[in-house]
Amino acid sequence: MSNLTRKTILVVILELGLACISIFRLGQVFNGDFYKLYYGYFGDVQIPFAAYFLLSINEESIPFLRPWLMKFGIVFLVMTTSEIAQFFGVELFGVTFDPYDILAYGLGVTLAALVDVKIFGKYLSFWKVSQSNQSEIEDL
Repeated sequence: MSNLTRKTILVVILELGLACISIFRLGQVFNGDFYKLYYGYFGDVQIPFAAYFLLSINEESIPFLRPWLMKFGIVFLVMTTSEIAQFFGVELFGVTFDPYDILAYGLGVTLAALVDVKIFGKYLSFWKVSQSNQSEIEDL
């Protein structure tokens, strides 16, 4: 199994796990203010986290996506632009402007970058793009 295949499988499992949190409404375990906080902002953390890893699958074939800071910047810029558009009445990925959403986006994409660099990059040999990975791509 190629490194790219392993990476793709891991990201798909990660994305499915994140989707299951929303599908099965796991936030119902919270009460009161924690319930409101969870339902108000968890998705705003979850979506940029997931988007970061979707971009990471493509870094094999799109070299400018390889640095974590590039993926971070793209995800944060898209999410923040959506929120600013809402401020001006443009319904783009939502309808209500909330400045705390921008903080949640930053938290989500920061967590993703930390997982990418400090966990996956450090402990998973197939995670980083290497010369052998590059030759696999060129063979496709």
